[in-house]
Amino acid sequence: MKKTDKKPSPLAHVLAVLSWIAVLVLWACAAGIRIHPPENFKILGLAGFAFPFALAAVLGMGLLCLICRPRMIWITLLGLLGCISTLRDFFPINLSSPPPKGCLKVMTYNVLGFNNWERDEDGKLVIPRYLLSVKPDIIALQESGNESKEKRKEVEQELKKGGYHIEWAEQEKLSMACVSRFPIVKQETVCNHYYNGATAFFLLTAPRDTLIVINVHLQSMGLSQEDRKNYKQIVMNPKDADEVKGKRTIIKKIVNATYERAHQADTVANYVARHDDKKIILMGDINDTPVSYTHHRFTENLTDVYRATGNGFGRSFHLDAIYVRIDHIFCSSHFKPFSARVDQTVPFSDHYPVTVYLKEQRNTTATR
Repeated sequence: MKKTDKKPSPLAHVLAVLSWIAVLVLWACAAGIRIHPPENFKILGLAGFAFPFALAAVLGMGLLCLICRPRMIWITLLGLLGCISTLRDFFPINLSSPPPKGCLKVMTYNVLGFNNWERDEDGKLVIPRYLLSVKPDIIALQESGNESKEKRKEVEQELKKGGYHIEWAEQEKLSMACVSRFPIVKQETVCNHYYNGATAFFLLTAPRDTLIVINVHLQSMGLSQEDRKNYKQIVMNPKDADEVKGKRTIIKKIVNATYERAHQADTVANYVARHDDKKIILMGDINDTPVSYTHHRFTENLTDVYRATGNGFGRSFHLDAIYVRIDHIFCSSHFKPFSARVDQTVPFSDHYPVTVYLKEQRNTTATR
């Protein structure tokens, strides 16, 4: 007597179709960040923003498959394997990497105008005091305040007590600075657009040995306080997103900002490529996630130190519903990174500082 083949149930068909749809969307998001958003299709720039939601959909379908049809979990596993590199950008997992002796301690910190020039009980500015306490060798500051020469002078005097040199970016309305234990011999404007842009600072780390520190603060979303409140509501309660007022305006602002940021990223990445024989540290508030065109462009020639040695999401902006890392540090292959972390205990700004230890290596081949 012949056995009749058991036909897949309708439920199995539905699970397979939905699982594949989720996987294909996830792959499309991972691939989309490698494409500069065209002017007539700027919405392509949102591929990176959609990645977490696509990932949640894939994992959700995987859970359903485990409950209803365990054998179909292979679709989910294949989907995750197909974008493993992007997943490592998004949520890196690394073994502990304590820094060896002789490392540079490097920090990037958006200081929010020195937290509106907040002072401690002794009347001293709290952020310079914090920087002196953690003792980085090189610090890139964004939103460092450019409205008061007297206050800048106070910051300089405080940091000089710790043996630091400081140079402010000589750009109109762009508020950033480089703080270094090494002499800063010159600076160059890489790009500048109102309050956003990038400046390269040249540090003399030894006789005839120059390190280029590129401090970046790229295009922000430009959302108002009301926009941010509504954006958070959309992210936290997507089912009620249709009821949120002004959501089209929010999306339009994000799309336009992503498009402008892509152009800035190209300018900075091209500058790095022209100096690919030099020691480079690129860091700052790029206002973009680890899954983005901006991040992709920077990692074409540089190493993302957090991906290489950090763990978890590394949330660096603690307002609204932005749960990812938007402050980053990248280094050239002249360095090997150790112990990258986001210090989420520091309360002085709406951003957390990001630190890493960099060991200069003779062999300039690094894993990106």
